[in-house]
Amino acid sequence: MSSLTSAQRNAVNQFVAATGATSRSAATYLRSNAWNIERAVDDYYDSGAAAPPKKESKALVELFEKYKDPEEPSTIGIDGTINYVQDLGVALEDPVVLALAYKLDAPTMGQFPKQRFIKGWQSMNADTIPKMKKAVESLSADLANDPTFFKEVYKFTFGFVRPQGQRVLPLDSAVEYWKLLLEDKFPNEDVFSKWITFVTEEHKKAVPKDTWNMLLDFVVNVLGSEDGLESYDAEGAWPSIFDEFVAFLRR
Repeated sequence: MSSLTSAQRNAVNQFVAATGATSRSAATYLRSNAWNIERAVDDYYDSGAAAPPKKESKALVELFEKYKDPEEPSTIGIDGTINYVQDLGVALEDPVVLALAYKLDAPTMGQFPKQRFIKGWQSMNADTIPKMKKAVESLSADLANDPTFFKEVYKFTFGFVRPQGQRVLPLDSAVEYWKLLLEDKFPNEDVFSKWITFVTEEHKKAVPKDTWNMLLDFVVNVLGSEDGLESYDAEGAWPSIFDEFVAFLRR
């Protein structure tokens, strides 16, 4: 995606808004159709890659219209997202906002394409604010009690908050979202504090995807194990940052 021109990225966004497909799939179909959006969308459905979308719920369409970006009417933008989340009765810094973005397949922060918004809420059988509030409560419970769902949301967060066109997450952003998502997953507050100290004062590097993803595995399977650090295998397939952190903890 980072090699695309501005016009091509705009075409990808329009394709995604029209179909609910992933950005990668959108780029593939657009390239094979000389970046003609109409032909690419037809090709997408003709190929059987996805069934045509369900008939749009009138209630969901009206709700989307309330929050849509006036300059990009196929998307709920930043201002609309803020108003929408507030109307759901959720604080913007609540982790459930990330779970909601995951369920609605939001491509990036402050952006809900129309088709993804409608498709996501249809899958959760919610087409009014009161129903959505109940669905959000359920997502919050799943985030707290379902380790598999939590891992899916955690892994999704990396791409969701990563700056467009970059392969890594700035360290300050990574720390912010670790505090939001992982602080209570560490065995205790002291170890989490040491991780933050280590990455900000010693490692001092942006965070690649493998480090982001494997930190959760490290916390759960090493720090959270009965043997703790003694179970850490330095010969295992861990990124080197974890070798360094283990050495930091053992000083």
